[in-house]
Amino acid sequence: MMNDMSQKRRKPILLASIALLALLVGVAAGWINQQINAPQAPKLQFATALLEQARPLPSFSLLDDTGKRFNNARLAGKWSFLFFGYTHCPDICPTTLATLNEAMQTVGDRGDAGGTQIVFVSIDPQRDTPEKLKDYVRYFNPKFVGVTGGQRALDRLTRALGIIHTRVPDPNGGNDYLMDHSASIILVDPKGKVAALFSPPFKARQLASDFHKLRDYYQQS
Repeated sequence: MMNDMSQKRRKPILLASIALLALLVGVAAGWINQQINAPQAPKLQFATALLEQARPLPSFSLLDDTGKRFNNARLAGKWSFLFFGYTHCPDICPTTLATLNEAMQTVGDRGDAGGTQIVFVSIDPQRDTPEKLKDYVRYFNPKFVGVTGGQRALDRLTRALGIIHTRVPDPNGGNDYLMDHSASIILVDPKGKVAALFSPPFKARQLASDFHKLRDYYQQS
């Protein structure tokens, strides 16, 4: 009699244990299947860093080279390459913009130019007016966009992106000066989030190749 009652008590417990085990097995199987089917991170050049999770940009408002507002909304719907520099830069900026122009030609050969934009952000608002920026960036590519703004607005954006810049006085004591600045290129996805970071030295074909890999990876994610 007692054995019968014990067996009756054990039966619901046993059934519950079996159901729990089946649930755990199902969850584990689903997780494994998800990992197997999840897109694999692309193999990129050593100088390209993929963020594990795209990071949103802070709210910002600057001016483009035609005097129009350039804010977060201007980054929506396109892949944006952000490069920070200044028009008086003796070497890094013109070299990088020339390389970006070459890279965009490669991107354009694959029919992807319409979904990308190059944005040159000046960290020298004292000298780089919208008019000056327009002449400067259009020299490299008529579709490049120059952006400037007040020092506070620029500092807010550069701090959020980890872009360092500082004014270096003229060693000869004149009124001229240089700007030391980070030379990285920031890749922003069509949702306005930072997706990757390109570090120098830059090569046009590698930039274009890594961009296509990153774009395809984010489209699959």
